[in-house]
Amino acid sequence: MWREGDVRAGQTRFFVRSYGMGAQDRPVAEGTEPDDTLAVLLHGWPQDGSSWSRVAPLLADAGYRVVCPDLKGFGRSDAPKHGYDPPTLADELSQLIQALGARKALLVGHDWGGAVALATAFRHPGRVRALVTVSSPFRQLDLIASWHIPLLNLPLAPQLAFKVAGGPLTRAVIRYASESDEPFDDEALDRYAAAVKASPSGWLAYYRTLSRRALLDWGVRRVRRVARFLPPPEAPHRLRVPAVVVWGDRDRVTPFHLATRVAHDLDAELVAVQGVGHFVHEEAPQELADAILALAGPAASTSDLDTAGPT
Repeated sequence: MWREGDVRAGQTRFFVRSYGMGAQDRPVAEGTEPDDTLAVLLHGWPQDGSSWSRVAPLLADAGYRVVCPDLKGFGRSDAPKHGYDPPTLADELSQLIQALGARKALLVGHDWGGAVALATAFRHPGRVRALVTVSSPFRQLDLIASWHIPLLNLPLAPQLAFKVAGGPLTRAVIRYASESDEPFDDEALDRYAAAVKASPSGWLAYYRTLSRRALLDWGVRRVRRVARFLPPPEAPHRLRVPAVVVWGDRDRVTPFHLATRVAHDLDAELVAVQGVGHFVHEEAPQELADAILALAGPAASTSDLDTAGPT
C-alpha cells in the first residue's frame, strides 16, 4: 500500500509516496540505525510521483523501501520561484535522502528526474548507492525532436496555455511521446494534468534553467570542435557511483540516437528497451525494474556497491 505525506528538505516541502518494506515518510528516531534500503524514484515532465506505481512494487519485492516524491514545482510539492539550478536541486535531494532516514539511496530518474538524480550523483556521490537514468539526456540535445524546449522557454505563453488548457495539452504530449496507450487511462491522465496545472511557473523553471545551461554547454562544445584555436571541449565529469542508462528505442522526444552518447559520456552501460517510447517506466515497468536490479541487486546485497561515506 502507498503511504503519503510531506517531507521537508532544505527550504522545500516535498510531497512523497512511500511503498515497500517499512515504508515511512519520516526520519528514523535518534539513536536508531539509518535505513540503507531506500530507493528514490524521480519522475519527469508532464507527470508526478504516482507515475512510478508500476515499478515501485517490483523494487519493493526485492526488499527496497521505495519513495516517489513529486519534484519541486510539480504536483503537491512546493513550487518556489527560485532554486532550480543543479546545485540547489542536488542539495535538496541529498537532504531529502537524509530526512527519509537513509545514509544513501538508489536513485532512479526519468526525464527531468534523471537530470536531478545526475546532479546529485556528481555533487553528493556519498549519498548515492547507484544511479539509473531513464530517457534523460546529458550534455546532448536534439532540438528538432525536442521542439517543445524552445516553446517552453517563451515568456508568459506557456504558463497561460497550461493554466487554460493543461488537460488537453498534457494528454496530447503523453499520447505523442508514448508507443502504448495502455498505461495511460483517464484517471492517470487527469492526475498528470492536475500536477502540471498546479503551478506551471514552477516546472517551467526546469526548462528555463537546466535546458538553457544544457543548450549553452552544447553550443560551446560544438564551437570548440570547429574552432581549432580554442581549447578542446571539456571532458564530462566522471561519475563515482555505479550507473546505467535506460532508453526506449522508439522515443520521439529524446531520440534513441542520444542514448549512446549519454552512456559514453557517463561511462555507463546502456540498456535499450525495444518497442517503447519516452515513458519507459510506465510502458515497460518489468524491463526497467530488471535493469535497475541488474545494476543494484536486491536491497539485501546493496552494501557491496559503494563504500564511500556521505558528503
